[in-house]
Amino acid sequence: MLRLPIDQARLATVAAAQGFCFHHVPLDAGGRHVVLKRWLQEDKEDKVPPFATHQVGVAGMCLDADGRLLLVKEWRDTDTGRVPSAQWKLPGGLLDAGESFADAAVRETFEETGVRTEFRSLLSFWHRHGLTWGKSDLYYVARLEPSSDAEVILCDPEEISDCCWMDVDEFLATQDHPLITTILTRVFGKTADDDVGNDGTLEPLVEMLEGAVQWPGREPYPTFFASAGGCETATTVASSADGGEAKAG
Repeated sequence: MLRLPIDQARLATVAAAQGFCFHHVPLDAGGRHVVLKRWLQEDKEDKVPPFATHQVGVAGMCLDADGRLLLVKEWRDTDTGRVPSAQWKLPGGLLDAGESFADAAVRETFEETGVRTEFRSLLSFWHRHGLTWGKSDLYYVARLEPSSDAEVILCDPEEISDCCWMDVDEFLATQDHPLITTILTRVFGKTADDDVGNDGTLEPLVEMLEGAVQWPGREPYPTFFASAGGCETATTVASSADGGEAKAG
């Protein structure tokens, strides 16, 4: 691997003559460096993995105790200027480098709506391909609960044209967002013909709760496990020294 600063980019020509090719721009380099690579064992398959091929995003599905859903509308660019998007959606965005699903969902929701929330679980994700610059996309939906200041809504004027709390029954009767509707139906068992419970709450039938997997001498890896609704914690699985698995916690 050969790391070149941008002010010495002329050396890339010399490196190319020696069999090097471009590999990636380091995330910590601010666009000021590039990394080239050359596989030296020409009689064997090149095992150097390609650089990142995916972007990772998360949306916050925040439901309050009255059965209301926190929604936003983004701006849409047209030939005549910016106009509000037609469809209500969940607040969310891309994870920062090194950021967890929980932190990103809470951060994005607060930045876009001004509502403070707490992370509970993951509800679903998709994996799609062929997006911007040919990248693929992993997009997760997190279950959030509002904090005490849930009524505070301060839209980010740069990204968000409007935000609101909408009753789930109203949403299902008036909106057609495929992802939100599918989650309400498949994860919460809620359809347009069902009334929200007497106390207004909606509980998932199944969700992915955060636990951990751990090898000896290593920090636990945050890991999400499918759990029936109502479970408070997920199992942590630790590998024993002989290579087997032992449950912990």
